[in-house]
Amino acid sequence: MGNMLNFLLLVTTILLAILSFALGIFSLWRNPKSKVVRLWFLMSMAVGVWSSGLILLFVATFHNLSGATLLLYSRILHIGAAFIPIIFCHFVLVLTYQNSKRNKLLVAAGYAVALILAGLSFTKYIIPSVGPRSVFDLWPISGQLYWIFVLCFWVYSLLAIYFLFQGYRRSDGVLKKKIFYILIAALIGFLGGGTCYLPQTLNIYPFGQFFTWLYPILITYGIFVDEIKIKIKF
Repeated sequence: MGNMLNFLLLVTTILLAILSFALGIFSLWRNPKSKVVRLWFLMSMAVGVWSSGLILLFVATFHNLSGATLLLYSRILHIGAAFIPIIFCHFVLVLTYQNSKRNKLLVAAGYAVALILAGLSFTKYIIPSVGPRSVFDLWPISGQLYWIFVLCFWVYSLLAIYFLFQGYRRSDGVLKKKIFYILIAALIGFLGGGTCYLPQTLNIYPFGQFFTWLYPILITYGIFVDEIKIKIKF
């Protein structure tokens, strides 16, 4: 059962990586002058780094590579994870015209924290080693400061979702449609992808990761909803 779940997790993570890189590049090609699109491109690259690190971790486990190699891949994926919530929060604030001076300071602080956490990911304080967790033979082991990493992830993720709700309530027309699809994507992406912290913290399998591949599709659709003729009904 564990091997089947892990194989399904690997397949859906590969799909997430491909869609993130492909749709991020497509969006930038489509409208490189838009700040919203440039931030979405950076967000998709961060997700691509995170998901690629997770893929490498699975492949290394399947091929019984050394613990040092798995530890390196574990730390690489945490670089992407450190930047995902703050880039998305920045993206949301620009999209919803909530980029006030106070929020700009919030974003600047978030980037500074992400940079520090990305650096600390290569120390024993965040990821000291790999070992058995949940049904995984080898998975990142959380260090003494790992709780700060998880806390920052959820603080900026939930702030971004809050700003999306605020923007949705205050907007109308095409912008309201854009925010709607991006809000659905955020709930799927962060609530699903956030479960990847559960094995190393609570020894629980990350079932939500199975659905995260949907988020880059919905965000890209949301950004270009006024240009795409295909309509999605919920």
